[in-house]
Amino acid sequence: MIKFLRETKRYGAERFLSEFPTKPWSLSGLKRLIKKIDDTGSTERATGAGWPRTVRCDDNIERVEQLALSQEDKPETHSTQREIARETNPA
Repeated sequence: MIKFLRETKRYGAERFLSEFPTKPWSLSGLKRLIKKIDDTGSTERATGAGWPRTVRCDDNIERVEQLALSQEDKPETHSTQREIARETNPA
């Protein structure tokens, strides 16, 4: 709906907020979305944007599981999530 109204009637962020007052949209969020529509003609995420999909591969899941479970019989020697992340992804 936002893309259609932006492309056909050139609605701006303020106009969207006044036309749809019950929507929980923010001015900055609408401005960012409108800029994306103007720049790319789409509201889809760019290819390759976001975290790499290799983060949740079977090997990493197994390594994290082993690190977390190895601490169960050793009280007060737990690793934090960040420490486990560093050990499983040394980059």
